[in-house]
Amino acid sequence: MGLALLAMALFTACDKDDEDKSPGVEIVDFGASPSASIITTGEVSVITENTARFHTFNFDVAPYTVTIVETKNKVVVVNLGPAPVFAAELKTYIDEINKPGAVIITHNHGDHYGGAGSFTDWDIYAETTVANQLNGTEDFTNVYPNNVIGVSGNQIIGELEFSFNKVSNAETGENGYFFNEEHKIVFPGDLVYNLTHIYLREYTPNDGEDEIDNWIAGLNLLKTEFSTYNHLFVGHNGSRSDVTVVIEENIDYLMNAQAILKGNQQLTNGGSATTQQEVVDELLLLYPNYKVGGLMLSLPDAFFPGDPGADWF
Repeated sequence: MGLALLAMALFTACDKDDEDKSPGVEIVDFGASPSASIITTGEVSVITENTARFHTFNFDVAPYTVTIVETKNKVVVVNLGPAPVFAAELKTYIDEINKPGAVIITHNHGDHYGGAGSFTDWDIYAETTVANQLNGTEDFTNVYPNNVIGVSGNQIIGELEFSFNKVSNAETGENGYFFNEEHKIVFPGDLVYNLTHIYLREYTPNDGEDEIDNWIAGLNLLKTEFSTYNHLFVGHNGSRSDVTVVIEENIDYLMNAQAILKGNQQLTNGGSATTQQEVVDELLLLYPNYKVGGLMLSLPDAFFPGDPGADWF
């Protein structure tokens, strides 16, 4: 009788162990990632989870970021980098994955759509107002002749449901962002930078509406909404898993920049900033370990000879 009870106990324990293994949970065998050596113009990092794999690319010249979301049968590419040569390598890498796909662009800046000419046979999606901007931007339509598909709310793209929203008048006029609840991933575009100096060129503190106020309000909304998310994939310099921390870093940076520009915060060496160069130099001093990023585009002659630089003063 004792042996019978022992056998029954062992059977029950084994049965429970099998249940704990959760045999109903799908795990996709993605195989080996394409060789990182394909990308000679940047670096690749890969995060693999049960049913999704994320390939993140950083361009060498500046911390421009492209992310591929790979599922069992599809890929979704988020932004396309600034240059055709980078996009050509990106396309070669994607061809090695050998799955059909689509593209999502977060906002109407050339460093996020410059490679669209390599993806003319794929659908491109964006938040509705951003899509309208892209469809009306000659630099974009010259490389991508099809209409960008505008999304308000939710849309199945690839094999995932993405939810789209925007923050207006922040880093640029319309800042699209989107997320996937299933995998708890969020793509804030250039609303969030990762340890990189922020593009402040479009900040115009003397025009009435304060873009940095709008931007910080948007970041606080993102912090509340996505504090429990697993990954935040930015537009510049990769991804982070400590979502709240990286958003708070950006709020801190923007608050310092705003105070310097408005004359409410003295420069480290004394006095108030009166030129773009003084603002740039101070932010470089305050954040010495940040990658340079788009901050330098606020300086005179940044885009063309005679360019007056950011309209800050």
